[in-house]
Amino acid sequence: MRHILAAFLAGVGCSLELEECDGASVLQQRSTRISEEMSLREAVHEAGLLAKKLSKDEIAGLVRGVGYNDSVYNPPLGYFVGNSAPVPRLGIPSLNLQDNGQGYRTVSKEVISLVTAFPSTLAVAATWDRKLGFAWGQALGEEFHGKGANVLLGPGLNVHRVARNGRNVEYLSGESGYLGAELVQGYIKGVHSKHVVTVMKHFIANSQETMRSFVDPKIEERALFEVYYPPFQAAIDAGCLSAMCSYNLVNGAHACSNSVILQQHLRDAMGYQGWVMSDWWALHNFSAEQGLDQEMPGNSCEGNPMNKAYFTEENLATLSSEKLQQMATRILTPVVRYGLMEYPVCAPEDSCYDEIYKKEAPHRQAHGKLARRMVAESVMLLKNKKEVLPISPDVQSIAVLGSACDADNNIDAMLDKWDLGNYYTVGGSGRVIPENPRSVQEGIEDACEAAGCTVSAVLVDDVEAALAAAENADLVVVCAATTSQENADRESLSVDQEPFVVELTSRLSKPSVVVSMIPGTIVMPWIEKVDAAVAVFLAGQATGDGIADVLFGKVNPGAKSPVTFPLKEEDAIAPCDPPVDFEEVPKNSYPCEYAEGLKAGFPYYEDKDVLFPFGHGLSYTTFSYGALSISPCGAECASVQLELRNTGPVAGAEVVQLYLVFPEGLGEPKHGVLRGFQKVFLEPNTAQQVELKLHPKDFAIHTSAWTVPDGEFQVHVGSSSRDIRAEGAFTPKAMLKIQM
Repeated sequence: MRHILAAFLAGVGCSLELEECDGASVLQQRSTRISEEMSLREAVHEAGLLAKKLSKDEIAGLVRGVGYNDSVYNPPLGYFVGNSAPVPRLGIPSLNLQDNGQGYRTVSKEVISLVTAFPSTLAVAATWDRKLGFAWGQALGEEFHGKGANVLLGPGLNVHRVARNGRNVEYLSGESGYLGAELVQGYIKGVHSKHVVTVMKHFIANSQETMRSFVDPKIEERALFEVYYPPFQAAIDAGCLSAMCSYNLVNGAHACSNSVILQQHLRDAMGYQGWVMSDWWALHNFSAEQGLDQEMPGNSCEGNPMNKAYFTEENLATLSSEKLQQMATRILTPVVRYGLMEYPVCAPEDSCYDEIYKKEAPHRQAHGKLARRMVAESVMLLKNKKEVLPISPDVQSIAVLGSACDADNNIDAMLDKWDLGNYYTVGGSGRVIPENPRSVQEGIEDACEAAGCTVSAVLVDDVEAALAAAENADLVVVCAATTSQENADRESLSVDQEPFVVELTSRLSKPSVVVSMIPGTIVMPWIEKVDAAVAVFLAGQATGDGIADVLFGKVNPGAKSPVTFPLKEEDAIAPCDPPVDFEEVPKNSYPCEYAEGLKAGFPYYEDKDVLFPFGHGLSYTTFSYGALSISPCGAECASVQLELRNTGPVAGAEVVQLYLVFPEGLGEPKHGVLRGFQKVFLEPNTAQQVELKLHPKDFAIHTSAWTVPDGEFQVHVGSSSRDIRAEGAFTPKAMLKIQM
């Protein structure tokens, strides 16, 4: 990239060899402005000036991927998952696009030892920790930039509708768009601080993997804006300037060719000024006029009519110069705003081979420690009867039972099959294969050695052998797990070892804990038979250590579930299956009615008994909630306040959650929607005044526009969506002076 930087300096009368010159001064000034976050208006203006200097061939190199050859599904050595052509004469770098939002994708054995396998995005959602998102974003930015990538294909933000969706574990929102909206902001800013562009995905309604290119969700506009768009809107507000459209259709048109969602909703209503790229081979026609700016990866695969390129020279030639410059401006806006010209990475045409296959990501040791902390903070304590956790010093022997306690990490098998996952990572483009992941057994053994206890392990799913090992143990730890993948939905909500776990726990007489490593919600037919249960969403390289940190009390669990655990699978929404007469090689689509409307996500269960509700998570301490008060905190702000006290024996964190119940007759979920939360850490017998602020968007509904309805709103504050500790009410239009 030295030639690109030299070209940029030459354009302002400078060279790389001079220590002081006008050009270097200009570059320093731009770098300073970038570090202080250049305004969006400035970035759009500068990007527009650059776009006007581009030839049509140079624009073509920006708006379609380069590097792939026909009939090839993978890029050549030295290229990234996606690549654009650089423009050296103007200092415009190649865009090096790399999967994924959970970490640097490990596409070969050489890469696995060079990057960090962080916990999944859904695991981070379970922390309900805004600050952790920023720290993780910075670490991701450092690894991607250090490995030659300047565009990170993430975060995934889709709200969970289908419990079995194969990619739920990649999505930060869990079952609440509000949760995703709050957590994504730190992530976005953290990645951008390292001069790497984020890509919010998949826009929109990527609720299932079953026949994902042909399912046609029928969603009312109000549900789109109130349920599914909020995390994307928050990403935009945080500075995200790249979006990836999804494979599926939306209300009759494919998402990447859908002018309603891309132009009317995303750009006009949501104020988005960045670029829209296609998911890989997601196009079905030339879609530039419908709102698409860039086709990825840019090649056709011969013999497969599904994977065809549409941003061809012939099709691009039909666009006006103004349209092409508009597309280029959108692509260049984040390049300018986030310093991709000033902080260069390698260029694939010069080969990025060393960066991809040989260079270790920066700060890996520190990132490994962060990964362990993230795992521990994402472990959900779901049940703790008789307080068998944390493991007491009186426990002298522990039986660790089940194959999942020593989960396999078959690297060769995963490299042979791109969408194969395991109990540490999801399969598909979201996969980050860990080199030597820490198993539950290893984590417990190390912790037990430090605590002076012993471990006996039966690492097969043999009930009789497990019972024999449990005979002489003071505590039994049983492991359960399942995984998921891109391109297919889970077959059920059961763990892979369900028969073993059910029979074993029904026959155990010793205190028992079940540890679940999962890609989303599961059913737990054993739950009444065990004393304690913890769960973590696919957690990467530090899985066993982070779980052990919680089991032994080194970390007091503070995670809250971002999903509902149903009593039975039939209570959850299943994927829409194609009709039985659907062609084997489909050329059409099939409808999928989102009949639940505004009740997608956790409100879908509001009339059902559940195993563990959205927002649930226990601690090794206890918290009391004081009386709730509501008062104005500005002309358009309502302040909800109460006192939170740690009434237990140890320090810990509680996530105070606010659920807003709208006036009757509006069609909103009757038990409320999440509209505020704060994670509070308290020492024993200390208290803190907690304030949760409500703004007009929090109590507005979307019809043709956002409006605040008349009437009284109920405010419920508690430890989960079904554990309400304080209540109040207010009428926004009477209390505040609202202008929308």
